[in-house]
Amino acid sequence: MALVLRPPNLFQPFTTTARDRYPEELACMRDALAHLPPDGLRLLSFGCASGEELLTLHEQFPEARITGIDVNPLALRAARRRINEAAAGHLVSLVRAGDAEGEPEAAYDAVLAFAVLRHGGLNDAPPTCTAMLRFADFERTVTGLCRAVRPGGIFAIRHANFRFTDCAVAAGFEPVRTGFPSVSAIGPTPVYGRHDELLDVALRDDGLYRRRA
Repeated sequence: MALVLRPPNLFQPFTTTARDRYPEELACMRDALAHLPPDGLRLLSFGCASGEELLTLHEQFPEARITGIDVNPLALRAARRRINEAAAGHLVSLVRAGDAEGEPEAAYDAVLAFAVLRHGGLNDAPPTCTAMLRFADFERTVTGLCRAVRPGGIFAIRHANFRFTDCAVAAGFEPVRTGFPSVSAIGPTPVYGRHDELLDVALRDDGLYRRRA
């Protein structure tokens, strides 16, 4: 049971999710990908949990091939059931993993990490996050996710406990849109620095970024 509760590279231990949680972000992503043929799109949802985000993506991008990654086998089982009920299995695939190291390089038009690179236990904003998360693990995971984004593609990150622009890999990306609300139904999202120290939430930088060609 412990392996399920705390698998390697687990960030968010809570699997709370819902359909259509990010309408502004997905609308912005649609605009950013509008120049590409819809039947050729490839999307990756990291931390897909029990499948609600995958179904939302399938509704928004009905011709896209979508991969969902999650480290929790129970959540993936629920996601697979939902995908099958929606008859979307020919376009949506699931992978159990804690990172994107097994994904091909530069294979995706968009990679999403929404409310997964965070820990709900940090909502009270302790002065350091080291008891739950560390920036080094965040940067390593984000680097792998960004490796999977094709040149010109989108990396979308929301409600992370760290800043994307603190990662070295961010030098290869340019902002499309940032400044989305930092508080949502999942509660406040404090932000921490490279040394795991609490920062002013005004320094948050999450949003959509385009990989430079």
